[in-house]
Order: sequence, then structure tokens, then C-alpha cells
Amino acid sequence: MPSLKNWARLVLICSLLVIAVLLFSGMTLINHYLERSLAQAIARETKIAEEVSWRLAPLGLIDLIRGRTRDVEFSAGRLAFHEGPVLEDLTFKSRGIQLNRNALLFERRIEVQELAKTELTFRITEAGLTAFLREEWPEFNPRVELSPGAVRIQGVLREPVLKERLPFTASARLEQASGNSLRLTPVTLKIGDLEVPPGVVAAYLDALDLQFPLELPWPLTIKEFRVEEGFLRMEWREK
Repeated sequence: MPSLKNWARLVLICSLLVIAVLLFSGMTLINHYLERSLAQAIARETKIAEEVSWRLAPLGLIDLIRGRTRDVEFSAGRLAFHEGPVLEDLTFKSRGIQLNRNALLFERRIEVQELAKTELTFRITEAGLTAFLREEWPEFNPRVELSPGAVRIQGVLREPVLKERLPFTASARLEQASGNSLRLTPVTLKIGDLEVPPGVVAAYLDALDLQFPLELPWPLTIKEFRVEEGFLRMEWREK
């Protein structure tokens, strides 16, 4: 009898070990599958993706079937979507992502439907913002300088009276125009060597209304932004 009890105990322990290994392996495989899918989605949606890393909390089969992650952390040294500026030092932290499960399971495609509590931070340098604005408004050939509490723009403007293209320099106010866009509004303006009187600057506002969206493939909205020396720092949160 004692040997039978020992044998039964051994079988029970082995069974539990096998179940534990299967469960652990299953969670690991699911995490690898989802991390690979997320990495492939980033590669498709961006033109630049450098120093990218992911960390996902362990997932189970039910999570995969529901198309929902647990805690997610994502970072990148440099990242640029196809229709936006280069984002640097990007950090994304979310308590959970709800994915389109049909797209995930049957099309092997990542489509974010909803985010739990999420924080996204990144910075855009002077050079990155200048390159982006030149793509959006090549006729102005703008160049941006950023410093705490101050934004300066240089470029070329078509003067409405003389019908000539003249160099301009403007100090500007950076404002939030919508949940995902910013606007540069001139405060002072100098065209060629002429300082434009404050009352006349308004006549040029429509021509120099540089509103630019920052398109992200996630349901996020701007929380706040700060102009610092040489770059713009932005913080986003879930909608």
C-alpha cells in the first residue's frame, strides 16, 4: 500500500508539472505572437522605427480570444509615422489595449479600438518640426527655432501688394488647435527689413495659419505640451 500511495503521489506531481509547463508555454507563446504582431504593425505604419522595444504583461488564451492585452509598455528612440514628424524618446504605457479581435485572429492585423489608462510622451526637435512643416508648406520654406516660452519662424512669404516673395521672420504663439493638432500663430512679423505694425499683422494671419495635425494610429488626445530649448515635449492620454 505505501508504494501505491507513493506512486499515486508521483503521478499527481508529474501531472501538475505538465499542466504548469503547458500553461506557462501557452502564455509565453501568446505573448510572443502578440509582440510580433505589434512589431509588424509598427513597421507597416512607420517610415522610421529605431530602438523599439515592447513589454507585455503575461497573457492567457482568453485574453487572445477577447483581443485584449493587459499592461503594455512600448518605447522607441526615434519613430515617424508616414504622415508626421519624427518623434524621439517615445514612451507608451497602457493598462490595457482592446484590439479588433476579428482583425487580430483572422486577418493577423492590429487595429486598436480602445485604450485603458494610457500615457504617451515624446519630443519633437527643431530639425524634426522644421522638416515636417516644409513638407506641409513648401511655399513658405519655414524654419522653426524653439526655446522656453518662445517660438521663432523664418521663411519666405508672398507679399500681397508687391506680389513678390520676400523673406520673413516672426515670433509665434504655439497653441493647441484640437485634440491632435497644434497651431503656430504669428505675434510679431518682419517682412524683409520692414517691421510690420501690430495692427497690420492680422492681415497676414490667414496666410501664416500653420495648423498641423499629429496623426497617431491610436485613440489618444493631447494632454499637454511644453516648448523647451531646441525641442517640443508632448504628453498624450487615452480619449
